[in-house]
Amino acid sequence: MVFILWLEFTPIKKLTLKERDTLEGKNFPSNLYTYKVITHIHTQFSFDSLGKPEDIKKAMKKNDIDYVFVTDHDNDYFKHFEDDKVFAGIEVNTEGEKGRLLKLGGILPVISHPNNKKVKHYQWRDEYKEGYLYELLNFKDVLTENRKKVYFILVKNAILYPIFKRITRKWYTLVPLEKWIEKYFKVASHLKIVCGLDLHVKLSYKESTFAKNIPSYEEGFTWLVNYIITDKKLSSKDDVLNTLSKGHSSISINQNFIDIWLENQGKIIPFGESTKIGSKVYLNFNKDKVVKILKKDNNPILITEKKKFGYTLEKEGKYHIECYEYDFKIGEIYFGFRPIFISNLTKVI
Repeated sequence: MVFILWLEFTPIKKLTLKERDTLEGKNFPSNLYTYKVITHIHTQFSFDSLGKPEDIKKAMKKNDIDYVFVTDHDNDYFKHFEDDKVFAGIEVNTEGEKGRLLKLGGILPVISHPNNKKVKHYQWRDEYKEGYLYELLNFKDVLTENRKKVYFILVKNAILYPIFKRITRKWYTLVPLEKWIEKYFKVASHLKIVCGLDLHVKLSYKESTFAKNIPSYEEGFTWLVNYIITDKKLSSKDDVLNTLSKGHSSISINQNFIDIWLENQGKIIPFGESTKIGSKVYLNFNKDKVVKILKKDNNPILITEKKKFGYTLEKEGKYHIECYEYDFKIGEIYFGFRPIFISNLTKVI
């Protein structure tokens, strides 16, 4: 039982709040628009997946997802099922087999699995080219990073299943976010980030009145979502790709959608855009037990639990926001400390 409790309430983190110079928060601007986008899933057109196009549409409706990018292995056959919300792409080996590359919508290149050191053909050994996106979080990479702990968490969740009813509960305690962000700053901070599910349906059972997929798109679409906040309405594949390439998105984990934006001399700017010294960043998220960390060049300058706040960006550098939820705290010790949100970088010049 002690081991179960330890698994339930780890990771444990010591933090001292830094709330000096925070500004009064603001309501979310009415001239910004939000969208939820899923990238990197596989269907029946990949050799190792059984997912059907109709399963994707059902999962989108249930989870209020706006757009999905399918990236099947080495083919774009899903193009025959495309519509104005679900788009075909592809996942391929790079030339010379120096890693895996996604092409969202068949156009926008994404470095896939940059953190996976366990599977040789995933390991990225090519250039971090300007114009590529960087898949900072990939669900499969999270699971392969520490397989032993995955098994322990599954056993723990199975024991606690009668209470919580979710076998994947708290899977994101496995995310080594600080480690992966540190690597990102070293090799690819000139690129914008996205997250990818890399979801493959492995088991599928269907009859006239019952259907079950394992893992299912319905559950997977709650795990990792690219949360777009932008100043233009999106209505096409090109609109979505252009917005992702600009970095007007953050990574939402476990359906935690946190509103962030910039203001400069009265002008509202999507977070992820370059901005000038003196600009202000604002954050809104009405949920308890959440720590928000604003970092400059990957060093924390603000740590707060305020639900709504602003902050003036007074120096040049690359800024981003990380948010973590926790179960309880004793003094400055946080128990069950796990990531729920990571923004793109905003460059202050």
